Amino acid sequence: MRIRALIFDLDGTLYRSENYTRHLKEGILETLAELLSMSMEDASRLLRDLRSKYGSITLGIMSLGLDKSEFYRRLVDKLAPERFIAARPELLKFLAELKEMGFKLACHTNASRALAEKVLDALGIPPEIFDLIVTCDDAEPKPMPDGYLKIVELLGISPSEILYVGDRWRVELETAKRLGMKTALVADVPRSEPDLVIQDVLELWDKLRFLEDP
Repeated sequence: MRIRALIFDLDGTLYRSENYTRHLKEGILETLAELLSMSMEDASRLLRDLRSKYGSITLGIMSLGLDKSEFYRRLVDKLAPERFIAARPELLKFLAELKEMGFKLACHTNASRALAEKVLDALGIPPEIFDLIVTCDDAEPKPMPDGYLKIVELLGISPSEILYVGDRWRVELETAKRLGMKTALVADVPRSEPDLVIQDVLELWDKLRFLEDP
C-alpha cells in the first residue's frame, strides 16, 4: 500500500525553536494566571500538572472548564512567533514538490487556527499549501481521535495510505498508529514504535519509499 497523503503536526515538527518554546510557555503561564486569577508561580505548577496528566495543554485547559477559544484569543495576542522562528524556504519547496507529485497534505495542530497561521507565516509557509488544516477550533485536541478522523474523512483516503508526522509519540503518533496510519517521529532519539524516526522533516524526501509495502 503506497502513501498517498501526509499529515504534519506543526510545533516541534515543521520547525524547532527553543526560544519560541520559552516564549510560548511564558504566554501560556500569563494567560492561565489571568483567567484563573492566580500567581505566575501557581500557574507554573498547574501547567506542569496538566502536561503530566494530559500531555496536551489544550486538553488540560478544557479539563479545567476554561473556554479554549477565550484562552487562545488571549494567548495569541501575547505571542510574536516571527521574533523566534526563522523562515524555511527549503520546507516550502519540499511541501510544494510533494504536492506536485500528487500527495495530499494536511496540517493537524492543537493550537488555534489564528496561532497556527501566525506560526506558518513566520515559517514563510502559506496555509493554502495544505489541502486542509485542522486545529483545536475544528476538532477535539490530540490525542483524541476526532481530528484524525475528520482529516481522513475530508481527504477521502484510507488511514493505511496516510503518513502522520509528529514529534510526540503519546500525544500524536500513538493515536495515528492505532487508527491504522503509518507514523514518522521527528526526534533526536528513537522512542516507542513509529514506522520511521527522523531528525528533520526534510529527511522524508529520501525515506518515503521505505514505508511502502513491496
